Amino acid sequence: MATTLTNSLEGVTPSGTTLTAGAGGNTGTAPDSFFDTVNIGTGATNASDSAQAAHGSLSLKIATGATAATSYVAWAASFPTVTIAWYRLYMFLAAYPTAGNPRFIGAQNSTAAIIGSVRLNNNTGTISVQNSANAVIAGMTTTNAVPLNAWCRIEGYFNATAGVAEINLFLAPDSATATETLTSAGGQSLGANVAQFRFGQSGGATANYGPHWYDDLGISDTAYLGPAVPAGGLLPQQISIRRPAVPAGRAAHAAVYGR
Repeated sequence: MATTLTNSLEGVTPSGTTLTAGAGGNTGTAPDSFFDTVNIGTGATNASDSAQAAHGSLSLKIATGATAATSYVAWAASFPTVTIAWYRLYMFLAAYPTAGNPRFIGAQNSTAAIIGSVRLNNNTGTISVQNSANAVIAGMTTTNAVPLNAWCRIEGYFNATAGVAEINLFLAPDSATATETLTSAGGQSLGANVAQFRFGQSGGATANYGPHWYDDLGISDTAYLGPAVPAGGLLPQQISIRRPAVPAGRAAHAAVYGR
């Protein structure tokens, strides 16, 4: 059965509300899918925020303070164990990190071991895709930097069976056309399956992470999710963001983005 999980943060009101996980928490207001895990380390922030929003009035603010900590949200039990999974998030930065190359997307297998991740490179603002050993995959660092004080969209997938990762950076956040697309060679070390995703500071405990703002997070075992709010004038095939089975890899990218 196809599974697509998304969250817009619009139900976590008012602004500044700390997130709570699970079916009984505050992140599952329909049509949003609740997060299975909300991690908040000492002195960290993991809350809704109206200071920035890609759509609607709220986004997710993630930050750590002077004490090294983690702070993230995750889908785990709600998502099946699959061989390929797609992810999406909108991101807003006020400044690039000056050290640490912090991870902001982490994919785990059914035993919660890392299989791949996406990191923000300090000082440059470019992004890189890493394998299960937290090593940057060859050819998987963007030329373009994520913007400062503006929203962008990041989508991609991890294919554990083929050992292939892909990432798309959209500097026009609701565009159907990526500013930059990178696809790895096959045979990368990406574990045996994909079963969980974490968004935020989910690597080793880090001080002074962010703040970063995230919006319209999503994962799918079916296809690319596409823009949360498609721009006007798109072709019908470009805005079908929850269609049923779509071929994996480049074929899935083509089906959603018309390539």
